[in-house]
Formats: sequence, C-alpha cells, structure tokens
Amino acid sequence: MFSRLATFRSKEAAAQKGKKLDHERFSSQNLSTEDDNSVNGLYCSLKSMPSFISTPEASFDEPTMQCSNASCTSSPLSHRNSTLESIKSLSSDTSQENLTSSSLQWEEIIISPLVLPPYEEAEEQFLEDYESYFLHLAVDNVRKDQYPMLDMREFIYLDYATCPLYSRFQVEQHMKFLLDETEPFGLNYIVDQKFPLSSTYTNLLCHHILNILNTTLDDFSVVFTPGLVSCYRLFTEMYELQKRSLILVGLDHHGPVQHIIESAAQCNVKVGGIPLKERDLSIHGNEMHKLLRKQGWSGQGSGLLIYSTQSLSTGMCHSMSWITSAQQNGWKVLLDVSSSLPMINIDLSTYQPEFVIGSLHHMLGYPSGLCFLLVRRSSHSISGKKGSRELRFIEYPENGKAVHVVTEGENLPAHTFAAMNSGFEHLESIGMVAIQRRVESLIAWLIKTLKSLRHKLFEKPLIQLYGSLDVKYRGSILAFNIIDSTGNIFPARPVQQLALRSNIVLGCCSLIDAKKAKLLHLKSYWRMENGHLDLSLCNLEVVRLSLGPVSTFSDAYRLVMFISRFRDEKYMSSIAASYAEEIENEC
Repeated sequence: MFSRLATFRSKEAAAQKGKKLDHERFSSQNLSTEDDNSVNGLYCSLKSMPSFISTPEASFDEPTMQCSNASCTSSPLSHRNSTLESIKSLSSDTSQENLTSSSLQWEEIIISPLVLPPYEEAEEQFLEDYESYFLHLAVDNVRKDQYPMLDMREFIYLDYATCPLYSRFQVEQHMKFLLDETEPFGLNYIVDQKFPLSSTYTNLLCHHILNILNTTLDDFSVVFTPGLVSCYRLFTEMYELQKRSLILVGLDHHGPVQHIIESAAQCNVKVGGIPLKERDLSIHGNEMHKLLRKQGWSGQGSGLLIYSTQSLSTGMCHSMSWITSAQQNGWKVLLDVSSSLPMINIDLSTYQPEFVIGSLHHMLGYPSGLCFLLVRRSSHSISGKKGSRELRFIEYPENGKAVHVVTEGENLPAHTFAAMNSGFEHLESIGMVAIQRRVESLIAWLIKTLKSLRHKLFEKPLIQLYGSLDVKYRGSILAFNIIDSTGNIFPARPVQQLALRSNIVLGCCSLIDAKKAKLLHLKSYWRMENGHLDLSLCNLEVVRLSLGPVSTFSDAYRLVMFISRFRDEKYMSSIAASYAEEIENEC
C-alpha cells in the first residue's frame, strides 16, 4: 500500500536537511526500564510487545447504546455505582492469589489479540482516515524543537485544561526581554501610563487577543485582570444586577462564576441553571427557549445568560447561536472562552455577546494567570468613577478609553504582558487552523476507539464516555470513567495515579461543580430533562483528558494502550484491592 507518511517524511528530510519526523520512536527506542517504584514502574516498551494480527474483537464496532439517538452516549447516571463495597467485591478474586498492582507487569496481562494494531500500522491508517491531521504533520517538528523533554522522557501530557505547556521560545523571549529591554530596579515593570514600554506591550496583547477572536478594538473594549477569579469579581462589581431579573448559569461552568451567583442572591436576583439533557449533558433546546422567552422575570423578559463555549468538565461545545437567541429576547450575554482557545475557533464577527471572559493562563500557561474581559462597545462603555480606579458599565456608547488594566492591589508588571505576547507569537507560528484541525482529528479517533473497548471475558463496554459522541459537538476535552464487567464505575483517582506511573498525565474533575449545584439547588428554577437536579452527579468524579497545540497521535495511541490494561479482570481486581486497602487505611 502506498505510504503517505513515508512520502511526507521523505520530503521533510530533504527540506530540513536531514531532520525527519519521529513517529517511529516506538519501534526504534526502548522506553525507560526503571523498577516498579519509579515513575515508569508500570510501563514497558512497545517494542517488546508481540505484533498480533487484528481480529473481530479488536474492530471498531459500535457499542449497543441505551438511547435511540446514535450520536449520544448513554446517561451519565447509568453507571455511577462506585462504592467501597463494589470495589471490595471486585477485588475479592485476588484474595487467593495475593496480587498487588506493583507485582503485575504489562506483559503478564497481555492476552492476544491486542485492541490496536502495531503502532506504525495504526498511524498509517489514522493518517488515511483523517486528512486534516495529515496536512499539518509539520507541527510534530515544532513539538520536537520547542518541547524536547516530552519525547526525551517519553512523556504524554493530556491535561491542558488544567495548565498548558509552554514552549522553549516563550521562555527564551521572556528572558531576552528581562535582560535587554528593562530598566534597573524594575521601575518600569508596573503597568501604568507613565511607562510607555508597558503601554506598548499591553496594546500588542490586545491586538493578539482580538485577532484570535476575529474582532477589533472598534467592536470591543478590553479590561485586563490578574486572574479568572478577579475577572468574575470585577464583572460582578461593574454590572448592575436588576431586581427581579434572571441569571442563567451552566453547572459545567468555571468555579469563579459563583461570585455572580452569590452577589445575585444578595440583590434579590433570581438565579437558574441552564437546562441540560440528562443523557449527554448538552443544552436542552426546548427548555432553554422557554426560559429565554419568559416575560415575567423583570417585566420585560431581560436577564443575563452566562455560559461557556466548551464545558470544562465534559468537553461538550455549546452552540454560539444561543447568543443570538438570547439577545433577540432582550437578554445580555456573558460568554466564557477560557477553556476553548486556541483549540476551538471562536468568531466574534459573527456572534457578538455583550461580554466575553477569557483566561490567558489556560491558553498559554506562562507566566501568570492574566485574564481579560471584553465589553462590546455598541452596547456598553466603561467609565472610571472620579477620584478612584473603580470601573463601571454605562449602557450607552461613548468614546471612552478602549484598554483598561485592573490590578486589585497586585502589580501587573510589563514583563508579564511581554511574555504573553511571546506566547501568542508562538501559537501563531504553529497556526491556529493547524492546531484546531489536529485536535478535531485526535478527538474523533479517541471517541471511536475508546467506545470500542470491551472487557476480554464478557465483551461488555470498558469505557463510559460523557457527552455526545457526535464529534461536531466536541472540543478538545473528553471525560470518561472505566467501568468493570458488572457495570460499576472504577474510581477515577487510581486511574489518574496509575497513568502517571506510566508517564501519562491526565486530569480529574467532578462532572458537575458541587458548590454551584448547591447554590442553584436552593432555587426552584433549576431544571434538567427529567425535571429535577440529580445531586449525585456532583459526587461523580471523572477522568478528564484534554488536548493541546502539540498533542500527537502517539499520545492518543499510548493512552489507549494504557487503558486497555483494564480489559483484563485480573489486572483490574489487583488495582481495586490496592485501592480498597488505601481507603480503609485512610478511614
């Protein structure tokens, strides 16, 4: 078969004068062989694995779904039993064999056939199936050059939603700025109009932010804050909450939104939850339209809609069309893009919410938690009160200052803004389109592959995915749990810890934020598809994988190979026994 990958590598080798892609590292390098107590204790080289021929067991057949819509997964409530008793039951088979997690080696639990073909074969097929990834293979060279420790240490980083990785370029440019462009004693570090240098980098950063969102300063004013909590707190202070109005908030939103919820309660403003479908936690369209059209909240049906373009817990992408629907019914919209950029395209020239909040920490990872608040100039202006630095919204356009920096008692040094500009330069050198197309391809392959995994003995599903299985509703995040052959959830924390021992970094989170759920549950305006809020979802901890700008197919492949260990009942039982013992010791 004609090898597209081989052709690409041959062209790259000529263009780069001997440099070539490193997709073959699994077959040409042995991984670390440290003992079981090391970080690599449960990982062995893929080179040592036998190359089994694929059989029907390893095929990507669709699993039997609970719901009629083939694009959605089964209900997140359907496998939530993960009590200590069920773990003890799962681990009871190990009592005679005295197995422990550290005593089981990878080779001991391999029972042919493998769930995936050998790496080179799988990669070749992936590139055949996902043209958009193949067209941007050059990003792998950026990874080698700018993130060398990932490949040198055989490290798989899949927790960009918590904290992105930063590149060598970002650090080098930051150090260059500190050494070459700053004055002694840090006098020009503090962001202030007295220092032209800080204004230059602040304006440059505005340009980068607005460019990635496809808008300009003609459309939006920009406010910078020290962090996401500060940004939500500032918005609460600037936005005048109207009594008897309504605020709609998503339970899958960032935690800092609780500042708005608590402030609303003090101002006699009703707070409700955005209605979600129980089976996939997407926005329930019919119920949402009813709430937006309701005319009794403040006499004119106005309110504030707060939602994220991508759920930080499930990775579900909520449609931007809700901006238009809300505005047509007299609502203001606060859009949170913190968990979306740069992996998801956000176009503010098409949809224009009144307010946009974003976290540069979640985009760039270095050097601080700087955040921004965009304010649409055609609907609001920003004005400072006389004699103070406090800002407020004015609900009519005026020619005011376009860029503001709020420190909240903290100094925002000029070198922070300079470093953020370097981060954007790095992303733009990779290419936003390249990043987004690669992430789309990897998420599609992961959904297809993870939902195909089965227990070896009983052929029952191994993975519970949360959110729609339709890739057009997915972003850069996947939430899942491993389930045993009886349908009980295997706890997320041991999976995360075991992955780390295999040099794979994953996140963990609650499917729904418990604190916000409690706040909203005290109100009678929360609805789910079945008419009530199921608080058990708040206690459901899931494994969260999140992709970034330089995530590769090899990352996804190794993750699936790690998860496939749990197909073996003996392996899962040994891990369960160890985990149950830890819980008992803690109690």
